[in-house]
Parts: sequence; C-alpha cells; structure tokens
Amino acid sequence: MKFLPLLTGLLLMSPNAQSAEPHSVFTLRGTCQSFLVGTENLTSLCAGEVMQVVYTDSRMDLSIWTDAPSGRFFVLSGTASAENGNLALAVDQITEGKDGSGNNNVEIKASGKCTLAGDPTAGPAQYTCEATDDTDKTYKFALLTDGAPPENMLD
Repeated sequence: MKFLPLLTGLLLMSPNAQSAEPHSVFTLRGTCQSFLVGTENLTSLCAGEVMQVVYTDSRMDLSIWTDAPSGRFFVLSGTASAENGNLALAVDQITEGKDGSGNNNVEIKASGKCTLAGDPTAGPAQYTCEATDDTDKTYKFALLTDGAPPENMLD
C-alpha cells in the first residue's frame, strides 16, 4: 500500500482512537468514477484507493487518497451499519488532510451517507458517498472496486 506511512497517523488522529480499537482495516483499490469537493473536481487526482477502518464501537472511517503532490486526503467518519444487505456509513465528520504529514488536518462536522454495495471479497463492489459539511460544502465520491480481494492491514 503506497499510503502505509499515513495509516498509523490516521488511526491516532481519528476521533475513535481514544474510545475504540480498530476491528478491521482494509484497503480497497479500483476506479474512481467521481470525486467532487465543493466546486473542486478532484476525480483526476483520485488515487483509486481507499482505506476502510471499522472500530469495535461500530464507528467507521473511510479514507480517500489523492495523487496530489501535497499528499491531500479526506476521511469521512461516522457510524457504520448494515442497510439492505450493504455497508452504510452515516457521515457526521469530514477530515481534510492538507498534506501527507497529518499535521495540517481540518476537521468539520458533516452529515451524509456512504454505502458499499456488493461484497468486495467476491468481486467488484461500488462505494458511493454524498455529504455536506457545516459550511454547506458538498462532497460526492464514487469508486468501483477492481474485484481483487481487499488488503487486510491488520494481518
């Protein structure tokens, strides 16, 4: 995983870090179909790789990487649940990492939802996210996984 150095920092900075342990940490790869942040179209910068962390208290982080030279990334956080046989994330916070250092992160309250339709261990699956932060900035993301099994980062 090319973003492995960020893994430890993300787990430590997560709002879940003090209250729960990671239950599962997976990296999924695929084709970024769209990635919009406010008026910015980041689709061409989308790395086509996400990290999904589910904590023992049912919270979840979905980290979206970019290929921006600065190391910019986004983490959508909230409560995970099953919905119609799919994984759902009720987004209540978005963290934007301005660079790969983890020192220049901006956290903001948000509302929205991400879903993972399909089983990424059995073939391609579809992530879709739509959220709005407290400043009324919208976030839209869609990624179709490549069908390869997710990489388990806890092994």
